[in-house]
Amino acid sequence: MSSPLHFVIIRFSSLGDVVLQTSVITWLKQTYPRELKITFVTSHEFKDLVTGHPDIQRVLTFDRRSGEKLSGLARKIRELHEKEPITLLLDLHSTTRSTLLRWMLPTFPRLVVDKRRIERFFLVRLPGWKGWTRWKFLGLEVQVGRTPRDWQGILMAPFKRGTRPLTEMPLVDRIHHKKPYVVFAPVASFESKRWPMDYFVTLAQKFLNDERWKHYDLVIVAGPTDKHCEALNVIQDPRMLNLQGKTKLKESIAWMQEARVVVGNDSGMNHIAEAANVPVITLFGPTHEGFGFAPHLSTSTGLSVEMWCRPCSATGSRKCFRSEQFCMTELKPEKVWQVLEQKLVSA
Repeated sequence: MSSPLHFVIIRFSSLGDVVLQTSVITWLKQTYPRELKITFVTSHEFKDLVTGHPDIQRVLTFDRRSGEKLSGLARKIRELHEKEPITLLLDLHSTTRSTLLRWMLPTFPRLVVDKRRIERFFLVRLPGWKGWTRWKFLGLEVQVGRTPRDWQGILMAPFKRGTRPLTEMPLVDRIHHKKPYVVFAPVASFESKRWPMDYFVTLAQKFLNDERWKHYDLVIVAGPTDKHCEALNVIQDPRMLNLQGKTKLKESIAWMQEARVVVGNDSGMNHIAEAANVPVITLFGPTHEGFGFAPHLSTSTGLSVEMWCRPCSATGSRKCFRSEQFCMTELKPEKVWQVLEQKLVSA
């Protein structure tokens, strides 16, 4: 009887990327019918995203903020290898940090994801270039198969359209909210990726003032550093619950999983919602759906305004060169409200 496979998957950050990468795990488990053990390596602050995942046997964390050294993480992996031999290191991050970790584990077979940096570079530097339709930019969309020469020769290739597995999220304690609700997640890793807060206020008012949805509540989900979400407090309506900074990540996940619809920026919160099979409306500005972060559920929608200058950044980190960020301001609340109305009708 052949020994089980043991893959160590590395993805330190960020929130949305960690969620998306779990689709690879689901696909791997489907691909290898015999026993496959998965150890997932991530940053400490994201452990709740993968702890309890049905296809992950173990989670190792790295806490850089507390001063933990990569050498300590490498030691943990070597100790794990002594107990459960590791078949493959699968680096889905491909950063300086993950490269250093692989360097500390020189004898381990490894595979590094192709992040298509050249194609990303041209798409950002030449935003008018339409060649992006020829590419899949989401590095996690991989196929795994053996070559005749060596089973470890795993081929990195885009999935055929329509074959990407759904991302899954671990189950969490259910939120027992008495009324159905919609979630707004006005968060993003960079300010340029945020839809204007006054637009979120307008959208919230349209929703709360519409008699058709008076049996619905509105829940705001955001982290403790997302102080801009306090702008929504101008709305004095008992049906709106602003949880900005009041919930931990696991609790926020629970709120997302029970929502009827989630409206948010191109950020990890929308990926979490889709991983729980909740339809989303994702608002794109400086980034591009072609990078692979567009919603994938048939019930979800991505909204954006085509402009010659977008995408201007692969991650949204670059500040707009204009006095007004038109890729966001031209995406009007009325347009988003039309889509939200349609989803509520069909919910």
